[in-house]
Amino acid sequence: MLDIKYIRENLKLVKELLGRKNITSDIIDAVIEADENRRGFLQQYEGFRKKQNEFSERVVKLSGTDKEDALSEMKGIKTKLVEIEAELKIAEEVFQNWAYKMPNIPFDDVPVGRGEADNIVVREIGEKRSFSFVPKDYVALGEALDLIDTERAAKVSGARFSYLKHEAPLLEFALVQFVFSRLLNESWIEKIAKKQELDISPKAFIPLVPPVMIRPEAYRGMGRLDPGQEEERYFLPKDNLYLVGSGEHTTGPMHMEEIFDEDALPHRHVAFSTCFRREAGAYGKDTRGIIRVHQFDKIELFVFAHPGKSREEHELLVGIQEACMQELKIPYRVVSICTGDMGWPDAKQYDIEAWMPGQDQYRETHSASHTTDFQSRRLNMRYKTKDGSKNFIHTLNATAFAIGRTLIAILENYQNEDGSIDVPEVLVPYMHGIMKIVPRKKLL
Repeated sequence: MLDIKYIRENLKLVKELLGRKNITSDIIDAVIEADENRRGFLQQYEGFRKKQNEFSERVVKLSGTDKEDALSEMKGIKTKLVEIEAELKIAEEVFQNWAYKMPNIPFDDVPVGRGEADNIVVREIGEKRSFSFVPKDYVALGEALDLIDTERAAKVSGARFSYLKHEAPLLEFALVQFVFSRLLNESWIEKIAKKQELDISPKAFIPLVPPVMIRPEAYRGMGRLDPGQEEERYFLPKDNLYLVGSGEHTTGPMHMEEIFDEDALPHRHVAFSTCFRREAGAYGKDTRGIIRVHQFDKIELFVFAHPGKSREEHELLVGIQEACMQELKIPYRVVSICTGDMGWPDAKQYDIEAWMPGQDQYRETHSASHTTDFQSRRLNMRYKTKDGSKNFIHTLNATAFAIGRTLIAILENYQNEDGSIDVPEVLVPYMHGIMKIVPRKKLL
């Protein structure tokens, strides 16, 4: 949610900036109108409350018919208060509904554009491997090595599901252990911060396994049920719960209605979670394999940050993503996402795209989003300064690894001509002695 005071005082600028996110001015005008209506009822309510208090002070000094007349008038004021309170409640709901139709305001340094084609490549890192043979895509590799089974998953669960088998689950949890070992290490974080010349705390991330179900009000608070997003979510009507589309979705609200001490910031989490998405907008896209599936595992980073340090926290998150990709020795590029393609709560968003030699293209594997106080206003998450004032915190989220897509990148970049897959050196310590995945005789 945006600061309504800021909108009122900077209406022309807000219309211009949200126009970059393809939001029409009539929505903003509707928010302003709803706010004026709400404030009108609030003013009336406060006026009658003042009258009620004044009468209460007077009536104790009265007697006889004067007291009876005053009590009768107080009754009328009370009735009016009830009526206005009901009107105020409706006006508040109307205002909230319109306010939730506005996304976050993009930063000035975000590329302006309408869609994916307008995103800007910031840098490319890593040397693409030169193969002496034609590299296979991950689908062929996964089937040949019996690592990925979508056919049997379809029998059990339908399309866009999979079984990960044999070494694939070991690779998954090797990635989890690798990331956790790095993010619990303050020295490792400090190295990244220094490399990026960030004046920022090296505080370690707190490991987390969050719930995979979320209440609607918390989901809306995160800005993940806003226009165009609900069709992506799985809903359990009997329980009034949604399945999360990312570990971010339940990590962010864990501190709703709470106040941090200023000294406690930044407060960082690394969360492992299973995620669920309908992929409703992906009909006909990547129907083979595990690029676009309904269920996948992900390691997510989430930061509750001081507003004065949040831009640096964003750069730190991207630095962490890059450091992990560099340790895996997978070529990638960093992309600055344009205004028309970025997420609803985002003020700035970077994506990382890994090189997939079997597909001869870069594919998105990571994102890193700065959401300013957009989520904290909705969820009432603040921090208290030393002088006692309370301000809204900034929230940030980033992908450490989307497991399925990272496995794809490993299979395609580490394949050999004989059909085997080398295990990335950095993952070997977590692979129970397995250094190479080799073809096996299928039993069925």
